[in-house]
Formats: sequence, C-alpha cells, structure tokens
Amino acid sequence: MKLLSHFISISILASALSALARGNVAEERIAITPDLVDQLLAEAQTNNPALQAAGARADAAGMGAASTRQWEDPVANIGVIAPASRGQPASQTGDITYGFTQNLPLFGQPELMRRVADAHATGAHLVADYETQKLRRDLVAALNDLALANRELEIGEQDLSWLDATLAAVDHRYRVGQSSQVEWLKIQTERAKAADELKTLRLEREHGEVELNRLLNRDLHASWPTVELTPIQPALAYTPKLVAAAIAAEPQLKVLNQQTTAAQAEADLTRRTRLPKIGIGVEAYQYSGDGGIRGGTLTVNFSLPWLNGHRYDSDWHRDRALVRASALDAKDYELTIREDLHHAIVDLDAARRQALLYRDEIIPLTEQTLASARAAWAANLGLFQDVLDARRMLLDDQLAFARACAEQGRQLGNLELLTGTRDFSALLDLADASTAPDDTHHLPAD
Repeated sequence: MKLLSHFISISILASALSALARGNVAEERIAITPDLVDQLLAEAQTNNPALQAAGARADAAGMGAASTRQWEDPVANIGVIAPASRGQPASQTGDITYGFTQNLPLFGQPELMRRVADAHATGAHLVADYETQKLRRDLVAALNDLALANRELEIGEQDLSWLDATLAAVDHRYRVGQSSQVEWLKIQTERAKAADELKTLRLEREHGEVELNRLLNRDLHASWPTVELTPIQPALAYTPKLVAAAIAAEPQLKVLNQQTTAAQAEADLTRRTRLPKIGIGVEAYQYSGDGGIRGGTLTVNFSLPWLNGHRYDSDWHRDRALVRASALDAKDYELTIREDLHHAIVDLDAARRQALLYRDEIIPLTEQTLASARAAWAANLGLFQDVLDARRMLLDDQLAFARACAEQGRQLGNLELLTGTRDFSALLDLADASTAPDDTHHLPAD
C-alpha cells in the first residue's frame, strides 16, 4: 500500500512537471526584428500625433523659407497739395501728388535672410527626424516590455499548473496519512497567492498592449500576439569606431549643430543690418482740374544707422555670443553622447552576462535541485518545504533571466538611437565584435 501511494504521488508530480514543460502555447508568436520595428514605425508616422505635429512644423518652416522676399513691398503714397496765397496757382504746380518708394535689395541682405530661413527649416526637419528616431527607440522598448509581460504571464500560468498538480499529490498523501495538515495548508496558500498574482500579471500584460497601442495611435485595447524576448546577443565593445558613428549619426546632436548654423546665419544678418537701407522713389504732380501732369520727382532715400551704431554693435555681439553658446551646447552634448554610449554598453554587457549566468548555470542547477527535492519528498526522505523553496527559487531565476533579456533589448534600442543603426549586425560591425558559438542561443526550455 505504501509503495502504491509513493507511485501515485510520483505520477502526479510527473504530470505536474510535464504540464510545466508544455506551458501555454499561444496561437501566434512574433519576434522583435528590425523589419517589424520599421513596419510599426511606418504606421506610427501615419498615425502618431506627435510625429504628425513635428512634420507639420517642418513643413511650416520649409514654407517660411520659400516665402523669403527678394524685394520688399513698395510703399505707395498719395496726397493733396494746398497752394499758399503767394505761391503759384494749383493749375500750374498741380494739387494732387502720388508716387511710390522701393527699397533696393543691396548688400546681400535678402540672401542672408533666406540663409536664416533655410537653416531654421533644416533644423525643423532634423527635429522631426529626431522625434521619429526617438519613437523607434520607444517602440523597441515597448515591444520588449510586452515580451517581458508575456513571459512573466507564461511563467505564472505554468506555476499555477504545477501548484494544481502538486496540490493533488499533497491531497492524496494527506488522505492516506503521509502528509501533514501543515503541508496541505502550505500548498493551498501557495496556490491562492499564485492565482492572485496571475490576475495581476494579466493586467500588466494588458497595460503593455495599451502602451504599445498608444504609440501607434491604435485602439488602446487592441490585442497583440505573443511577442518573444530578444535572444542573447554577442558582446559589444566600446570602440572608437562606435563612438565616431554615434557622433556622426546621433539625431539630437544634428539638431544642436544645425542650431549653431542657424545662429551663425542670424549673426551674419545682424551684422549687415547696420548698413543703410537704400531706396528709390518716384512722385508725380497732377492738377485735378484737367487731369494733366504738372511735374515729377525722382528721389533716392537711405537710412542713417550711424546714430545707433553702438546699439547695432551690441546686437551683433549678442548674436555672436549665442553662436558660441550654441556651439558649446553641441560640444557638451557630444561629451554626453560618449558617456551615454559607454553607459549603454556597460548596461548591455551586464544584462547579457546576467542572462548567460541564469541560462547556463543557475537555472539548470535549480532545476536539478527541485527534481531532487521533489523525489526525496515523494519517497518520504525530504521536507515538502524544500520542494516549495526550490520551486520558488526556480521561478525567481526564470523571471531574472527574462528581465535580463528584456533589458538587453531595451539597451540595444538605445544604442540604435545613438549610432543611427537599425539592426544588431550594424552594431557588431561598428564594435568589431566576434560571435561566440554559445552566445546566440534562444530561451531555455522550462
């Protein structure tokens, strides 16, 4: 009878292990690939309001550059002449005057104004590109967050299946007097807590879908297939080639450099404003009695900026200071890029090493420990608490591995933003990394 009870317990526990290994198979699974991210980014460029707003500002800046005038609008004037009693009669000099004045496009000021407008238009387009690249990074992060939520939910569902099967084994042993009521209470408690945690995990996965749908401007509650975690990638090194690529491609640095170019164009325009404005004018005198022209005048007019010369100098020195400040901002951000790149490489390496550690060492060892504890308890040679503790450690290890893979994916997204690349192979080329045979394995089987 005792041997039969042991056989039944072992059979129930074996079925629990089998259910745990099978897990929950989703109808559809997708991997996070550059093509998937590009496809979602194209959708976001059509639907995302923030990107549409950045694009509209870029279009407005472009139209502003196209609207720069080469010639100022002429100024027309008309007046009535009231002759004095001692002067010539209006029939000889005319009693109506009219004409116009036109400022001339001299000293290259219109060209400088167009340069300023073009610089701002280019900057607006670079800002729109920066927003696009940031959204690409956010999409990668959201996909990895959703993949992590999927994996946590799978682990939670597998844990609940294992607890259900283990509860059946404990209940059978309790009925035949081989387990205590305390063991029965422990497994009931573990099962209740796991069921409640599973509800939380489902809600967190739903929020991951909401976050991703928000970026794409889809219906917030639109469902997603199961997104798989990014597999472990080869190591990347912090190389001068990688730094040079980041300095050349980082979109925010391009914006800052363009701001320096725009500030210099504005300074050049300000320097020219101290030159006089020169215009020509034509006036005619007409007599209202017979409509005849009685005379005309050709004039040349110009401003006198020398009285405010020191103020024009102040304007120019102000704009030169803004150019210097903009250039220093770009230089400071270049240093920030170097720091951020190094930090991303360090975080990526830490996540990669942690994933390898859990995959290759900790998880297999914990699985062996759980199997030994389970067999010992089934044979009345070990404590049931050891089984629960080993199972909890295995769950924690699996979650740590999944979180390390997700963190690796997020850091890869940051590196792609910093270096202007779209896939890991391009990063490998920049980092001159070599692929180890065991570094590209996918998730381990449970």
